[in-house]
Amino acid sequence: MQEILKKIYLFKELSEEELDSLVVISSFNSYKKDSLLFMRGEIGEHLFILIEGDLSVFKHNNKGNEIVIGFFSPYSLIAEAALLRNLPFPSGTRFKTDGRILKVQINSFRRYFLTNPKVSTEIINSLLSKIQLLQQNIHLNIASTAKEKTLHFYDTNSLIVSKLKKYEIATLRF
Repeated sequence: MQEILKKIYLFKELSEEELDSLVVISSFNSYKKDSLLFMRGEIGEHLFILIEGDLSVFKHNNKGNEIVIGFFSPYSLIAEAALLRNLPFPSGTRFKTDGRILKVQINSFRRYFLTNPKVSTEIINSLLSKIQLLQQNIHLNIASTAKEKTLHFYDTNSLIVSKLKKYEIATLRF
């Protein structure tokens, strides 16, 4: 497990002793394609880091239809803002491929690792990146044509696009 932890940007600066402590509060879970990691409204007990596979983020519209609003690829933190604030998840997640998640007990993580400046800086960077993506999406949806939105989607999601079926791309909101 330590070898995988060293590959994760959040933990790359930790000492061997700190990694040992992290191993004690962590576990791996494997998921099949179309499995749910969590649903909107649930309260999480683990920090999630996607290790393998592709994960979509979705919400339901007022007719109950599932709308994909984003994707995660390996070594991404998943829903860290809700977890760290102990809030319900604002959306659901579904595996687009078979995948694997590193789960870290959130209460132990808060107690032992959020005080580490290297770890907390990486979490801040992750949140800032997601804020920047949100700002770009807002701008794109306000000031762009459908063609520009589609081209932007293909540019920013090139790794996942090849794994999606055409009908899945057609149902996306971008």
